[in-house]
Amino acid sequence: MIKTNQLKRPQLKVKSFMFFLLIPVILFSFSSLSCSQDSIFFYISNEPEPQTPLIRGTPTNMVLANNELFVGNRMGNSIFRYRNVGGRTEWSAIPVPGGGALGDIATDDRNIYALIFPNGDPLRSSVIRRFIPATNTWGPVVTMQMYSIQSIFGVNGAIFAGAMSLTDHEDFAILRFNHHANILSSLKSNTSLLTGAITDAGGNVFLATAGSGIFRYNHGFIETSPVTGTANGNIAGLIGVGNSVVAVSSDGTIFFRTMAGTFETFNAGVSFTGAMGLWGHRANQWRPSLLLLGIRGRGASRNQGYREMVLDVSGNPTLTLRIPGDADVSSVGSRPRYSASIGQLPVEAIIQLPDISRGGPLDFSPFLSDPEWQPPIFAATSRSGLWSYRDGSWNAEE
Repeated sequence: MIKTNQLKRPQLKVKSFMFFLLIPVILFSFSSLSCSQDSIFFYISNEPEPQTPLIRGTPTNMVLANNELFVGNRMGNSIFRYRNVGGRTEWSAIPVPGGGALGDIATDDRNIYALIFPNGDPLRSSVIRRFIPATNTWGPVVTMQMYSIQSIFGVNGAIFAGAMSLTDHEDFAILRFNHHANILSSLKSNTSLLTGAITDAGGNVFLATAGSGIFRYNHGFIETSPVTGTANGNIAGLIGVGNSVVAVSSDGTIFFRTMAGTFETFNAGVSFTGAMGLWGHRANQWRPSLLLLGIRGRGASRNQGYREMVLDVSGNPTLTLRIPGDADVSSVGSRPRYSASIGQLPVEAIIQLPDISRGGPLDFSPFLSDPEWQPPIFAATSRSGLWSYRDGSWNAEE
C-alpha cells in the first residue's frame, strides 16, 4: 500500500515551488502600486488650489487697444477690459448692448468691435457693434442681409468678418467693414469660414479659412487663388512670426511660409485649437523667443494646454516644438505644475501681456528688480474660463 503522506508530499513541493514563483510577481505588484500612488500624489501636490474665474465659460479672442486688454465671455453678455487705473491694473465689465449673446471681439487698434447674436442663436441673426473706449459709448448696429456673421478679426486698422449664408449653411463669404459708410461689403463669396487675419513684417495681409486655405489681401481685393501650399487648407489660426507666417490646423498640420513666399507643412502629432501667441524672454529684452500654440486632447486625453515653438534670435520659427517646462527658456518654470493645471484644459486663445511701450496695459519697469518676475500670460480655456500665469503658477484669473 501507498501511505497517505507519500501522496501529499509531491503536492506540497509543487505548491511551495509555485509560491516562490509568485513572490516576485507580488513584490512587483506592490512596487507598481507604490509607484502609481507616488505618481498620483506627486500630480496632486502640483495641482493649484482651485479659483473661481472672473470670466467664466469659454472666453472670446483677446485684443489690445489703447494700452488696454479686452476679452469677452462667449455667448454671455459682457466684455471685460484690463487696464491701468491710478497705477494699478484692474478688471472692469462692459455690458453687451441690447441683451444679446456675445460671439467674439476684434479691434481696429482704437475701437472694439463686438459680434453679437441678438436672439442668442448664431444661425439665425447677427450684428456687429463698435465700442469706443475713449467715450465708453456704442455705435449703431451693422448687419449683412442674407448672411449670419460667424467670426470677426481686425488687422492693420481694418475689420474682416466671416459670414454664413442663411439659406445654405455650407456657403460662406468674407466681408469687410467700411468705417466711413458704416456698412459691411463682400470681398469673396463661395468660400469657407474666415478663421484668422494677420499682417506679416512686410505689411502684407493674409486671411485664413477653414477649408479654402490662406488668401493674400491687397488694396481692397483678395487674390483669386490661395497662397501656394495652402490650397484646401483647414486653417484654425495664423500669426506673423519674425519674417515668416505660421498657421495651424486642427489635425496637427503646421503651415510655415518659406523665404520664397510659398508655404510648406509638417505634422506635429497634436490637435491645434488655433490659439497662437508670442512669448518674450527677459534675457532677450522681451523680444519674442517662443510661439505658444493651443492644443486640444483627443478623446479622453488629458494632454491639452499648449505647446512652445522655439524661435531663433531673429524671431523666426525653428519648427522645434516642446512641452512647457522642458527647457530653461520656457513660458513656465515647472512642467509638473503646468501639467497639473492649464495642461489639462484646451487653450482657445493665449497672450503674454506686453509692456506699455508695446501696447500693453502694464509698465514692466517697477518689477525688473525681481529676477524671477515675468509679465502675466492670459489663456482662454474651453468652458473653464480665463486663466492666467502669475508668480510661477497657472490658475483661473480672479
